[in-house]
Parts: sequence; C-alpha cells; structure tokens
Amino acid sequence: MPIQLDAEQIDALSEIFNIGVGKAAAAMGSLLRDEVLLSVPHVSVFTVNEAAQQLGTQGHPMYGVRQPFRGVLNGDALLIFPGHRSLEIVRIVAGQNVPREDLSAIEQDALTEVGNVMLNACIAALSDLLGHEFELSPPRFDMGDSRTILGTRIQNHLVVFLHIRFELLSSQIEGFVVFVLNTTSLEGLRTAVNRLLGRPVDAD
Repeated sequence: MPIQLDAEQIDALSEIFNIGVGKAAAAMGSLLRDEVLLSVPHVSVFTVNEAAQQLGTQGHPMYGVRQPFRGVLNGDALLIFPGHRSLEIVRIVAGQNVPREDLSAIEQDALTEVGNVMLNACIAALSDLLGHEFELSPPRFDMGDSRTILGTRIQNHLVVFLHIRFELLSSQIEGFVVFVLNTTSLEGLRTAVNRLLGRPVDAD
C-alpha cells in the first residue's frame, strides 16, 4: 500500500512550501526584472505514473531544472515548465526571442538559474522542517517528455507534487515543483510533518 498523506498533513506541507516560495519571489523578481507573484502551492502525492499523467506533454516538450539533494531525505527536486510557456521565462531572462525548441547553452543557463532560485528555496523550507541541512549537487537543465523529466524508471517511487502559478505583469506562467522521493524518504517526511502537528511520530 503506497504511503499517503492525509488532508491535515498536506495542508501543513503546503504552508511549509508556501514560506519557501514566498522567499523565492523577491529573488526571482530581481532575476526576471518584474514583480513575481507565486500562488500558494497545492501539494499532492502521486506515484511516478500518476505524476507523469499530471504533467502531460500536450504536443510540446517540457523544460525543467533538476536539483539532486542528499541527507535525511534523498531525492531530486525539479522545477518543470510544461510546453511552450517555458520559453516565455527564457525570453524574459535571456532578453531575446526564443522561437525554436532547441535552447542554446546560454538559454539553458538562464532557465537553470530560475530553477536554482526556486528549488533552493523549497529545499531550504524542507531543511527548516527537518532541522537538517542537505547536500546539494549542481542543478542541471532537462528537456523531454514527462517521463524523461521525472527521470526515474522505478514505478513505486512516490512524488510530492507542488502546483505553483507564476504571475508576472507580462504573462501568467504555470510551473510545477516536484520532489521525487523513495518510499523511505517519504516516510521520513511524513514523520517530520507529524512531529510538527504534535502527533505521535508513528501516526498514520
């Protein structure tokens, strides 16, 4: 039976990540040269297959940034922009039109920097929750369909899925922050949330 989180646990996680993305908004605004409003993250827990279906492809490639982290939890944090809307972020950061699907190294670096700001804020929020620092690998740019972006072939890995809407004066851009965690790491996350809620750490 897959590990799941109940409504109170999900609400607590949403608030934790909301603090993290709130801290990222000012830094992203400076990077994008515009005021950035980020919606309250909506948290769900999916299997890898379910997460791939949620992302979809809609006939366009996806662009993402992957940030591996290791510590009391091990996994990958990803910032994913579905389809052609990804190019709007690149255009704003790189200051140029990006009509094609193959991004140059400079454009990939621009998107990676946006991901670095957002993902570090979310990982910092997790670090505060757990009271432990994480060892981070360098972020990297990914492009492909939903399965490629998720980057795992292990079907029973579970995905903590955050849906965040980016609002700029010039456009509305939808993004997803995804944590791909193995079962042991998700159990550790649930234990930490139970502790925050004042529940017994082994509570269901």
